[in-house]
Amino acid sequence: MDNITKAALLLNAIKAKNKIFTRLCSDYDPCDLWQSDSLLKELGLTERMIERLLKFISDDWAEHEDDKLYKFGARFIHSRSNDYPSRLLDLSNPPVGLYVKGNVNLLLPFTAIVGTRKCSLYAENTAVNLGRAVAEAGMMTISGGAKGIDTAGHRGTLLGGGVTSVIFGNGLDRVYPVENRDLFAMILEHGGAWVSEYPFGTNGDAWRFPERDRLIAGIAAHVVIAESPEDGGAMYTAKIARKLGRDTWSIPGRITDATNLGSNRIMNDGVKTLADIGDFIKSITSGHVQLNINFNGTEESESEKASVSLDENEKTVYSFLQRSGAKTKDSIAAGIELDDSDIDIALMNLEADGLIISRGGRYEVIA
Repeated sequence: MDNITKAALLLNAIKAKNKIFTRLCSDYDPCDLWQSDSLLKELGLTERMIERLLKFISDDWAEHEDDKLYKFGARFIHSRSNDYPSRLLDLSNPPVGLYVKGNVNLLLPFTAIVGTRKCSLYAENTAVNLGRAVAEAGMMTISGGAKGIDTAGHRGTLLGGGVTSVIFGNGLDRVYPVENRDLFAMILEHGGAWVSEYPFGTNGDAWRFPERDRLIAGIAAHVVIAESPEDGGAMYTAKIARKLGRDTWSIPGRITDATNLGSNRIMNDGVKTLADIGDFIKSITSGHVQLNINFNGTEESESEKASVSLDENEKTVYSFLQRSGAKTKDSIAAGIELDDSDIDIALMNLEADGLIISRGGRYEVIA
């Protein structure tokens, strides 16, 4: 570990502003951070930051954190690294650095798909279809890994054979929500990445999510709000995205549903209306990609459902759910003879085709 990385790890851990790290590297030797106590106030660190920094230094915290990075198969990229996403520097408070597991180039344009956790089936299916369309257009998605819309966007991208990355509101070694453990593993297996600004051991406390949301808006080139109430976290993401001049879209929803109030109203404030996925793809690819998408929301007829082509694994899972009713993934695995990975893929495909729905960790056939 070089001195610049060590200094970045320490300053990131005490939540110092990136401009302090930049000044340290530009005007001083980075090792002065732990060799010159008089420099700390001069850099603009608060008393609380200095207290925490000195404890970290005395405990060799940075060295231990570097060991954890190696064992976890992750890396730490600071704002002076060539692979640090330059779009983040548009933020008023960009992080000093990011913990990253996976090999995605964060400099490339991402489409963020975000929205409420307690989403409607219509919005969930729309997010899945959108993620799949972005993937089929050869582009990548990013989201926060939360239940609901975030999960749907990630899953749709994977279904389309694409790459998706997740921004955590916790340390990389913490899984939140735990129900998405398998999804997060699949994100890595399919070339995506886990990203966080938080040190190892940091829990996913609710107050961290707005900090996470600003990173999504910062990294993304395009931001889509699939569904959000007025006080939803996705509205904060949209606010930051618009402030940064990001290409921001919102999917219209039913005007009678509270879960759509925020995402519907921002379309009156200059946010683009995403009324057709094909047109959206043409827009974000500058017309270079045109997809022939047949998208009818959740209002499929029985004949349309029956026409969906299922492979043998999907038929096995679907038939089991038809016979057994709502079941958790563990119950499904106990009831049929398929590997966990095959069940995961079958469940994703069945959800995307509108044949099953997941509620509270249980999967059931849509009547």
